[in-house]
Amino acid sequence: MLRDEFGISKVIYPGSFIQISPSFIFSYVVYVDSDKNAVKFFKSNALVEMINERKEYSEDPEIAFHGIDYSNLIEDYHSKFDLLISQYAGFISGVCRPYLRPSGYLLVNNSHGDAGMASLDSDYKLIYAVHKTKGKYRLSNSSLDTYFIPKKDITVTKELLLDRKKGLGYTKTAPLYLFQKMAK
Repeated sequence: MLRDEFGISKVIYPGSFIQISPSFIFSYVVYVDSDKNAVKFFKSNALVEMINERKEYSEDPEIAFHGIDYSNLIEDYHSKFDLLISQYAGFISGVCRPYLRPSGYLLVNNSHGDAGMASLDSDYKLIYAVHKTKGKYRLSNSSLDTYFIPKKDITVTKELLLDRKKGLGYTKTAPLYLFQKMAK
């Protein structure tokens, strides 16, 4: 869906741990995680075999892994990626934004508050909520202005989200959100 509809070919996944499902969909994925179990996992010779068994593309997978804290940016990767993935790893959207090319995409959940953080960031524009129905993901761009409205009467700020280190309760939610980095 994302690969074909948005022309995504280069993906980076900071805070990936041992989650390799992006490599089933995208042939070129860079993973970044400092966890010792992730470092050990990505050294496995069976990794490419696992990906080849489930991949949805014809070319050979290209994967790279960096066993570092994702906040230690890799200079060579600036503006190189079509998609930045943020799942369960903190505030990736701000720290790793330099990796995205102009008009690139951020796929994010709100587990640690990162979707909420992206919604406050003028460098990103929410373009789709991603819902899952009967095992299939679908994109919806209807009523996007109804997302990220807090259930409680509070003012959501970057400082509040940074302090909480987890997502807030919003009146309308989705499992995933797709933002686009605004070209400047």
